[in-house]
Amino acid sequence: MKFKTVNPATEEVIAEYGTQSKEDVFSIAKESKLAFQNWKVLDVSERAYYFKNLAQILRQNKDEYAKLMTTEMGKPIKQSIAEVEKCAWTAEVYAENAAKWLEEENVQADGKKHLVVFEPLGTILSVMPW
Repeated sequence: MKFKTVNPATEEVIAEYGTQSKEDVFSIAKESKLAFQNWKVLDVSERAYYFKNLAQILRQNKDEYAKLMTTEMGKPIKQSIAEVEKCAWTAEVYAENAAKWLEEENVQADGKKHLVVFEPLGTILSVMPW
């Protein structure tokens, strides 16, 4: 079975994509789990480096990504450019604030001391609608 990406403005087929086999899906999940094992041991400053790099790449390729969004979704190019910028900005916000957001917190509750810690739990799959 093939899925088609169609330009909503022209109804032109942009691309066709096949489905992935069960084995392919499990292989990708396994690779993601292995990548997570490396990611979770990185210091937050190293993770921040990657997020800053992501922001830079998004901005360097902003026109290309915006054109793709406009073609696939029919979104005005000005909005597409703004969306790429928003994604770059979000990556920078995480890079700049992650260390503070992930600090351990001492909490008093019920007369006892509690410690809140943040630990990586695993890979997240997100299917984003267009």
